[in-house]
Amino acid sequence: MRWIWMAVLLVGVALAQDPRYPDTTRYLVSAPDYRLERLPLLKWPFIEVLRADRWKENQQARAEGKAPVPHEWRLPMSDLATTQEVARDLRRAWQRFEERYYWHVITRLNNPALYAVYCWAGLKGPDLNPPLPEVRVDVPSGSVPQGFDPGLGWPQPAAQGQHMLDAYWPVPQVDPGDFCDGLSLQILPLMYVPGFCIDIDAIGFSWCTPGYEGGEPLWFNDAEAQKRASDGIAHAVSAYYPDYQKDVLTALRPRVPTDLSDPTRLRVFAPMPWQAHVLEGGAVVTPVMRTLDGLTPQNLVNEAQGILQTLRQGLPRLPEAERLAGTAYYYQAVRGLARLPFLQPVSGQLSGLISGMDEEVMEKALLALAATDEGSKLAGRDLFINAKNAPGAWRLEELKRWFPPSNPYTYERFGYVSFFQVWNRAEVTTVPDFRADRNPLGVAASLGMRALFYWWVPVRIKVNLMPSPPFISLSGSLDWPRPVPVAPYVLPFAGERTYWGWVSVPEGYEVPRVKGVPGLGVSGVSIPGFGPDIYNILLR
Repeated sequence: MRWIWMAVLLVGVALAQDPRYPDTTRYLVSAPDYRLERLPLLKWPFIEVLRADRWKENQQARAEGKAPVPHEWRLPMSDLATTQEVARDLRRAWQRFEERYYWHVITRLNNPALYAVYCWAGLKGPDLNPPLPEVRVDVPSGSVPQGFDPGLGWPQPAAQGQHMLDAYWPVPQVDPGDFCDGLSLQILPLMYVPGFCIDIDAIGFSWCTPGYEGGEPLWFNDAEAQKRASDGIAHAVSAYYPDYQKDVLTALRPRVPTDLSDPTRLRVFAPMPWQAHVLEGGAVVTPVMRTLDGLTPQNLVNEAQGILQTLRQGLPRLPEAERLAGTAYYYQAVRGLARLPFLQPVSGQLSGLISGMDEEVMEKALLALAATDEGSKLAGRDLFINAKNAPGAWRLEELKRWFPPSNPYTYERFGYVSFFQVWNRAEVTTVPDFRADRNPLGVAASLGMRALFYWWVPVRIKVNLMPSPPFISLSGSLDWPRPVPVAPYVLPFAGERTYWGWVSVPEGYEVPRVKGVPGLGVSGVSIPGFGPDIYNILLR
């Protein structure tokens, strides 16, 4: 009797909220085949993705006896650790551009002094060596139905705030050849007349030119300084920015093994342009998984604990229908993991995650949820929105977008998969980026280290009085160099910048950020090593 009343309650909630998923152009995770049982057969796990509109076109073409319409594609999985290495290479590509940009402009501006130090003498700091970026999923805006908020926050892409150096050194972290191109020793035109002081210690006299104490030279060639800065910026835009884009493409090159005989040592990066990563072009994507070398029973327990913690935070914010059945909805997944033969050593730990839950009660809760869906259909509404457009209880499915990248066993039991994605954004900012994700003092310090200054050297003239001819002697010394700010004061940036991140997608739901169909679909864009047959060894 109580299950009948529960079903009636759930029907009421279902009728109150009924978002409709579009059945137009959609990019869906279709039929995952990520069983690790494929590896001993020398077959790599993959997933299938679907263009929903083309699937319908294909159905119509088949009915009319026409040629099939391409609508489903196989994407081989990449191992998670290698996508971290790719993310690091993408970050290093930006860091190289930033270093080349700044040191070319500042060396051109302060020629000949810095030209002699960096381009002739070759003074250089440590090489760029960013750490592996942290793996964290983001939930892109618009990827979930409007109004859906499980209270888990809206995490930003892993690349957010990462377009900067790890440390700002007073010397270049790239080779001289990377930023000295287009420069030569330049003595003229004269850049400044130094400020100076005359000191006569014997009578306690001291006089300095106006502005000396404020760090101003007697005369400064501001027009030439601004021209040098402008020319340097133009050179960086024309020469270094295209190189940055090439470095991005090099980072995105496929990394496909020729031998699958030892699955524990495989490192795979199998990117698929969907259509390309360029602005408004879509993204480069690949499904990811933890491979066998990181697939230990204890790791699986830890990942299951993390997922259940996410559910504990998200379920209380859901309507009562899903809140009542949510635990049962995911109970089956944990139970399935606990029953895997190779997880027997930690079966007790996994079972402990769902201790106190009665299997029969869980099954009845799911039956009640199914009965609610049938009842809602009588009123022309759906709790399970549509078997083709949004399978399952949609709120409980959308929660999976907050699940972390994991291993194939977890994906299979919980019904989702994670992707690594690379895409471009158009941005107008400064270099370093004043919006960087770090404390304000750190941002201010990095901007100060990269401000545009011309460094001039003050002079002090000392007059010594003597009792015999010539009665005076002069000696000079150089004071500490002092900066003169030069417009535009900091380096500007306006263009496309490459972002990366990881997203999780429920099975049968939409993949964010992609456009068109898998495969290069933007003219003028190519990825080194990518071709139509590159993944044959993985998909055979």
